[in-house]
Amino acid sequence: PWTAVFCLAFSVIAGVAIAFGLVAGGVSPRWEKPDPQELWHARVAILLVFSAMVSEMCFLISSSQNVTLMGWNLSTQLSLHGVGDHMLTLTSYVIKACTGLYLWLAVGGVMHTDLQAFGGARPVYMGRFAQWSIAVPALVLLTNRAFMAKSSARDQMTRTGPSMLASFMFVWAAWVMEVTLSAPVYWSMMLLSFSGAVIVSADQLQLAYHHRGDELFSWKFAIVIYEIFAFTLYGAFFLLGRFGLVDSISEQCLYAYTDATVKVFQGALIAMLRSREDLGMIRGWWVAALSATKDLEYLISRAKVPVFALDLDGHVTGWNKTLEVLTGLTLSQVQDSKFTDFVSIENRESVDKAVAATIAAAREEATAAHAVELEGATADLPQGSSILVEIAIPVVAPSGTSAGAPAVRHLAMSLVPKSTSEGDLAGVMAIGQDLSDLTELKMVQERKSALMAMLSHEIRSPLHGMLGLTSTLLETEAGKKLNRQLGMIKCCSARLLDLVTNIMDLAQNEKRRMEGRSPPRLADPVDLVAVVDEVMTMTGMAVDKMNKPLVRPTVRLVNNVANQRVPLILGDAHKCTQMIYNLVTNACKFTEKGSVSLSARHLPGQQRLEIDVTDTGRGISEEGQKLIFEPFQQEQN
Repeated sequence: PWTAVFCLAFSVIAGVAIAFGLVAGGVSPRWEKPDPQELWHARVAILLVFSAMVSEMCFLISSSQNVTLMGWNLSTQLSLHGVGDHMLTLTSYVIKACTGLYLWLAVGGVMHTDLQAFGGARPVYMGRFAQWSIAVPALVLLTNRAFMAKSSARDQMTRTGPSMLASFMFVWAAWVMEVTLSAPVYWSMMLLSFSGAVIVSADQLQLAYHHRGDELFSWKFAIVIYEIFAFTLYGAFFLLGRFGLVDSISEQCLYAYTDATVKVFQGALIAMLRSREDLGMIRGWWVAALSATKDLEYLISRAKVPVFALDLDGHVTGWNKTLEVLTGLTLSQVQDSKFTDFVSIENRESVDKAVAATIAAAREEATAAHAVELEGATADLPQGSSILVEIAIPVVAPSGTSAGAPAVRHLAMSLVPKSTSEGDLAGVMAIGQDLSDLTELKMVQERKSALMAMLSHEIRSPLHGMLGLTSTLLETEAGKKLNRQLGMIKCCSARLLDLVTNIMDLAQNEKRRMEGRSPPRLADPVDLVAVVDEVMTMTGMAVDKMNKPLVRPTVRLVNNVANQRVPLILGDAHKCTQMIYNLVTNACKFTEKGSVSLSARHLPGQQRLEIDVTDTGRGISEEGQKLIFEPFQQEQN
């Protein structure tokens, strides 16, 4: 801002003027005999400063404890307030105490004579100006921090640096004014010093105006006004002394006691402001936490999934509406009761183990976090994972449930530790999903698989009898006359037996899948040449739905595999036969004339054996090619 530019310009001009004034105006002779009364008042002022230091140290310790209690995440924000301010104030007190000790023990220290003052010469204490040259910039920084506490230290110094430098320069300009031997230099330095005080005050007013929308602006602005009042008070007594309206002892007493008391009042104002800001911040956190707690309680109460809470002893402390609907048990019925009393007997042990494991894991994590805190480390600890458990709760009074609701509710619950507002372990929170419908579906699936296996087993026995009887008839004289018909019966029976066997295998595989086991895979040597020959024979004897031969007279079956060298493969010979038979019969079904041929090729590099079924039929459209791989779909030709 323009006021900061003025401060920088003033500092440059003041630096040049001070150097010129010292060279051109010279320095007055030393003051040899300090007034004993002034030194006595200096000693009293030291006591006042030490009292203020003790108070400020107490404030600093209190702020540090607040930061520690608030935790690491809040310490950075709070340290920008009270701790930083108290450190600056304490530094100012240390400077004042050192100055007082210097004036007392050194019997005034370096003193010069103000020969230009009205009413006679006066002593000029260089130690007091040295103290002001440090304390006044610190006072300016502390005042500006009322508006910039949340800014970084770099931003604070960038904005406050020009006014701090200007305040340093106008203090030393006042010292040059008092020790010069030249009247022009005397009046020029007086004008320069008071101009610097006005420019610094204007810069602080501009900063206050820029932050006029801040919270507690009136409190912060009051600190600026108090500082300007202190500058004015010092300036007034300084002028009164120069014009001989106040004697030297009164002037020095005022400086001694004001140095000790003015900063106390400013420190009190800053402390009040910081306490008010911190209380507002803490209140905001409290309101946010309270709102979040209410929102969480409402969410848990109205959630469409089951949620309950247990204490460390396993007693119920929370039970949401969804659980009341699912189990028929209200919160008043289960409150403070052992949770496992409402769980199925066969499920109680697993629930107790899951709750105990959740609590143990939370305690181990808390112990590890405490150990890391004692070591002073800041690394984040891994968060413990939740424990999943399946819970079966008998429905006592299924009010609000639909007709035919299950008598036992099967719930999949995720258990996580629950903490108090102080961070102590309070129990376990559980949230999950109702699996009752899935459990019933699983039972139906098991019954269906069992029924399929049973029917398949019962049907296979008469089919084996039919195949055996057909084979016997084919060997008799009477059967030879019905060779084709009996062959068709045998072929159809074999296909039906294959279908029943597949259904039985499917049921067994489904049972294994539900149990988490993989279905077995055969790895027997398979001769593809023999398989293809068998398929060709079965296809030549096959008939369609109208009991007509499947292979039309105008269609030839060509077995190219018989003339090829095909290696043995590992697999299921029955499945291979079934797969190739389905492909060949399907090709014959849609081929009116021409041929249906089988060929094979061995790819040694890829360890693959490919079987091709080629026909001269109408083919399958692109849309049909996408459709036929879906269950129970076929090309409409």
